[in-house]
Amino acid sequence: MKLKLIAMAALVAAGSAHALSPAAIDTARANGTLKEIRLVGSSAYRLAIAGHIQTICQAGTIDVFFSAANLIANGDGAGSGARAYSCTLGTALGNYAAGTPILIHKRDTGGSIIGVANVAANDATTVMMKVSAASCSAPVAYTNITTKTSQCSLTENVAPDAGFSDLEPNMLNQSPNLIDNTLGDPTSGSKAPVNLSALTIQPYWQAIFGVAVNLKAYRALQAAQGLAQDDTDANRPSLSKNWIRSVLTGNVDTSSAGLQGWGLVLGTGGNGKTVNICRRDPGSGTQATTQAYFLQNPCNPAESLAAARQAGATKPAPNGNTGGVNVIENSSTGDVLNCLTAADNDAATDYAIGFFSRENVETGKQWRYVRVDGALPNRYIAGTVPSGAVNGSYDFVGEGTMQWNTAKVSANANLLAALTNIATVSNTPDAIAALPVTSSANSPDGVMATPLVWSNIQASWTSLTAAQQPYSSRLLHATQVNGVSDSCSIYNTF
Repeated sequence: MKLKLIAMAALVAAGSAHALSPAAIDTARANGTLKEIRLVGSSAYRLAIAGHIQTICQAGTIDVFFSAANLIANGDGAGSGARAYSCTLGTALGNYAAGTPILIHKRDTGGSIIGVANVAANDATTVMMKVSAASCSAPVAYTNITTKTSQCSLTENVAPDAGFSDLEPNMLNQSPNLIDNTLGDPTSGSKAPVNLSALTIQPYWQAIFGVAVNLKAYRALQAAQGLAQDDTDANRPSLSKNWIRSVLTGNVDTSSAGLQGWGLVLGTGGNGKTVNICRRDPGSGTQATTQAYFLQNPCNPAESLAAARQAGATKPAPNGNTGGVNVIENSSTGDVLNCLTAADNDAATDYAIGFFSRENVETGKQWRYVRVDGALPNRYIAGTVPSGAVNGSYDFVGEGTMQWNTAKVSANANLLAALTNIATVSNTPDAIAALPVTSSANSPDGVMATPLVWSNIQASWTSLTAAQQPYSSRLLHATQVNGVSDSCSIYNTF
């Protein structure tokens, strides 16, 4: 028996020999074999990017690093601030051959503006999670790409290599989407556009966004709309775009019928219930997409509405504000999810509403997605005429980009090749279909291939294969500028 146990231990050790633990990362970094890529920006892509990394890693070699609580701005201890992924490449990444040790960082905190401004400025003060033996705990066994094997407690200041944005960089470079500070520096207290001419910009995934409410609100909406209290799409309740617009602007206090706030959608029983808004802060691509979609801001100056803001609100508030709003701004998607969960757990708080990408899965959570004006927030709905976000039946969608600083990246041919590989290889219908589904994420439901990309594969949507069509958007803005969409132009359907 002892011989068998020793043999089994040897097999286990051999099977994990290529995993890149913090100590192994230190060694590979010191001897120059480690290839390290630092990505920042859109937290709406956090799970899909992780999923793509899994598809290029050799099985059995992956470690997943989460940032510790409050490590980067408002990181929550669940890796919402920053994550990183180490492995031995199972396939080539540009000029990096299979078998190369690699560490790919992804900072979510600050959102899309960090993927624009900090990249354009090649900002060497950008705060990133440091992955090393001194910073990170000893890893536990890998389970899936969305579950940490190690947690890291240190940061380093370093210029990012590339960034992601849920909308074209120009949308993040103007009011109301300029961050409340310059390049993520909370001490500067100023808002300043950056020189976008420094960027090479590539079209990237279309991100599908959802409107969600905490579970208590969801069940109340089902009851008010005469729906069964289950989690099927058939009984998914709806909120109107007009009510959501009123909520976002804070104008839900009164109505001619004497109803206010949640009362406008739940009846008199909703009056006096605080309208807790769990949303992202300025600079977030999710918030920029939300403002463009619901408030026409900054797309239509004649009709643009300003989203309500509230200094100092850090968590959901209890009932009793006579139908008014409580706006909780969050620095990452993970924090928005936690905000909805906190509202559901608080006995004194009934209801909250939030906005984030559809890659986040509601199963087993204390929040649910709702319909918007009756439209199901699904990527693809099969049928004689397929519907959903793919054909614009649901159109709360952002046209994303990936960008890098042209001068910086052009000086490093291997980095340029790796980033170009990520921008192109991950950005096809087949690659999106191959994204892994885990217990905590269903990444393929959150993103679609834009026509700017799949049109290089097939001449028309109907000529795509049956396996590709569910991941290929038929929506494209009427105007493109420098190869990427102008999000303020109308959508056409192809």
